[in-house]
Amino acid sequence: MVTASGYANGDDVFLAWALPHTSGCWGFAIHREVTTAAGKTFAGFIHNFVGFADDHPAPHSHRPSSEWPFQRYTWTDHGVDEGDTATYTIYPVLKGPGEAAPRPAETGATVGPITVTGSAGHDVHAFFNRGILLSQFMSKRLPENFTTADLKKLKKDLEADDSELRAFLTGQLGARLIRLLDDAATKGLEIYAALYELDDPVLFDALARLGQKAHVILANGSDAHGDGNATADSELRTKIDLVRRMLDGKGLGHNKFLVLAESEDKPLAVWTGSTNWATTGLCTQMQNAILVENEELARVYLAQWKLLRDDHTPGPDGKDVHWNAPLMDSNDVPKPDDGGAGPWTVWFTRTRHRQDLEAASQLIRDAEHAILFLMFDPGTDGLLQVIQPRVSEPALYVHGVVNTIRQPAPGDKKVEVELVGPENHPAFDLEVVEPDGIKDLPGWATEVTRRDFIGDPQHPVIGHAIVHSKCIVLDPFTNPIVITGSHNFSTRASHNNDENLIILRNGLLAERYAVNIMSTYQHYRWRKYVKDSLAAGKKPWDGLTKGDSWQPIDPMARPEARFWVRP
Repeated sequence: MVTASGYANGDDVFLAWALPHTSGCWGFAIHREVTTAAGKTFAGFIHNFVGFADDHPAPHSHRPSSEWPFQRYTWTDHGVDEGDTATYTIYPVLKGPGEAAPRPAETGATVGPITVTGSAGHDVHAFFNRGILLSQFMSKRLPENFTTADLKKLKKDLEADDSELRAFLTGQLGARLIRLLDDAATKGLEIYAALYELDDPVLFDALARLGQKAHVILANGSDAHGDGNATADSELRTKIDLVRRMLDGKGLGHNKFLVLAESEDKPLAVWTGSTNWATTGLCTQMQNAILVENEELARVYLAQWKLLRDDHTPGPDGKDVHWNAPLMDSNDVPKPDDGGAGPWTVWFTRTRHRQDLEAASQLIRDAEHAILFLMFDPGTDGLLQVIQPRVSEPALYVHGVVNTIRQPAPGDKKVEVELVGPENHPAFDLEVVEPDGIKDLPGWATEVTRRDFIGDPQHPVIGHAIVHSKCIVLDPFTNPIVITGSHNFSTRASHNNDENLIILRNGLLAERYAVNIMSTYQHYRWRKYVKDSLAAGKKPWDGLTKGDSWQPIDPMARPEARFWVRP
């Protein structure tokens, strides 16, 4: 008998199932019934875009999973939206002796109804974008023999408020951020934001509509000794209340938080996460954001905003000195200072002695069942190094994706991806694929490759598509903890930068983030397998097997079955 479980956020449903090794099982068919937020209903078998290898299917072809079954035990359904209610039934597809073709069994495991939502309670909401471009999707959007000019036009289109592609890529995250700003303008509310990057025409317009009720501390961005946000300064200086925090290479003003308030004394909600307020941040990088409608938490972030605003004294060279005693004294203690007993804890940096990292490290050391994460540029002495020794513990389920941009030669940046999990995948460069394009694989649609997408140092096109999200989920089913914010989980972030790191204890929120993490992990795992196979001169797996030999010896012993399939 099949056993199955399902988990959701506002974009996806992650399904996991188990079945003992079964003679004649050619895979699994997934039947889905959906009622949309608008009340419409539809039902049918989910389609598989991978067919039987012996049939040599054409690129982009697909059939119902009752005909092309899934030969695996997990699946992420991207075909649902916020507010949908979905029910899934997972059937083994069986072929008995003498039967002409396999067919779904009469009974299967039903999961649901599952509500597709980013809500994690009435006052906490998680949002994600679609910033790792789905390359087969991109290949459909571009002409067959696309040029650099086509790609540059695509990038320009992303800056338009009415761009269909922008709406798809920014997803719920981008839509909610714009709506938050528009609602504030309509209701006469104030916003207090501390930003690392601000480079997006749609956000320029949304802030300008707020006028002097938009209070923004804007750092110098990625330009260590200049002003990476000069365009934003020029566009907005006379339109909003703009304060510049120029750190001149001494660290990064790396925050990306916003406080929504009735007034400076009446905060209402906090928006934070990994998302830079730039077109690339919204559209071409994997990001997360969280909205917490809690006055006490909003008051903590607003107090930090005021400390950042006031943190400058003239130095002997005429340049401002930052990280003065009031800011540092405040950063060195958690908010609230209750020993982590409440539903949330916040750390701000710089800290003097890595107190933020030590607090998060202890939570990771205490995890008993699972550690799931996404990281960007976490360094060599941060939280990744706390997680790595725990990968080999048999009772612990560990899966994560780490992206790092490195520069082996001047002008030649490469994205390195590290998959951390029980298979102990080594890091690999996206020299062949970014955003994860696959070429020359039989039965697989040609994708947009890294070089197509980036261009070269002298002729840049769109830029790196990366996992920029920073999130850790611990023990989602037993003692759920989510760690997120702007913090890269590195010593540099702790000791050199303005950052925020928020720790939340919320089971629904842990589920929302876990679904996003597993979707990202599986996305990269497949492409790494293809890349490694081609590099070794081996033919990658390129289709379904006609028969039952695809099954592992003991499917029930797989880590995914033990962890995800729950009573």
